[in-house]
Amino acid sequence: MPELPEVETIRRQLSPHLTGRRILRTEAHLARRTFPDVDTFVAQTEGRHLLAVMRHGKQLYVALETGYLLVHLGMTGRLSLERDGHVAPPSSWTRHRHAVLHLDDGSRLVFTDPRTFGALGVSETLDFLTGMGPDPLTVEFAPDRLVNRLRSSRTAVKSALLNQGWVAGLGNIYADEVCWLAGVHPARPGDRTSLPRLRALVGHIEPVLTRAIEAAGATLKDGGYQDLFGQEGRYHPHAYGRTGEPCERCGTALRRGVLGQSRSARSYHYCPRCQKA
Repeated sequence: MPELPEVETIRRQLSPHLTGRRILRTEAHLARRTFPDVDTFVAQTEGRHLLAVMRHGKQLYVALETGYLLVHLGMTGRLSLERDGHVAPPSSWTRHRHAVLHLDDGSRLVFTDPRTFGALGVSETLDFLTGMGPDPLTVEFAPDRLVNRLRSSRTAVKSALLNQGWVAGLGNIYADEVCWLAGVHPARPGDRTSLPRLRALVGHIEPVLTRAIEAAGATLKDGGYQDLFGQEGRYHPHAYGRTGEPCERCGTALRRGVLGQSRSARSYHYCPRCQKA
């Protein structure tokens, strides 16, 4: 679930606690989600200093003296910082612990993931960034370029926004959000959406992500996201997860639709009056 605002919130919280610290000991218990393998992960993290906590889109990574510690939170992955006598998130999550980094100040960085879609790893390079589009909160993001790509695409607008090769950081929550704000139906193909609508759509990306970061991420009914200290975000989406609730613009009941089929299907939430198909 964590998207750009949630990952950026965690990055900002981690940075003062990790920067300059040294990893004394590493535990890793989830072989299939630790890459390239558990032994390599332990060997290339133990004894290393943490130099900087960084992010691109939804991807979180930490520069080490040699290489990088990579963190993919997936749907339910969480990082927490523990000290003796204080545990966050709740200790009832102990059975879902998949990695613990013991730091030289006595704290522990813990990775938990109930559904095991997340992953931890080490890499000498950041090659994965080459296949990703620009981060919308950086100068590399060119709104006009994205508008032109959408305008020439037969792909549903929401599917295009989820393409991390076009723009990095949007997931189900904020793709629904910018579609609602711009009055664009998420399933409408880009080449059948008016230019003013596309410009409005892309124009909402940076502001809505910034507002969500200021609110420390999104509030979800299932409590699917918590920050480093076990707190939920304060940003309340206008569309995502609000099926059957009144649209905040016109009062019409929001609906849920599905893009794609089987395992690749993605849901979307929209107002049938404000976002006409």
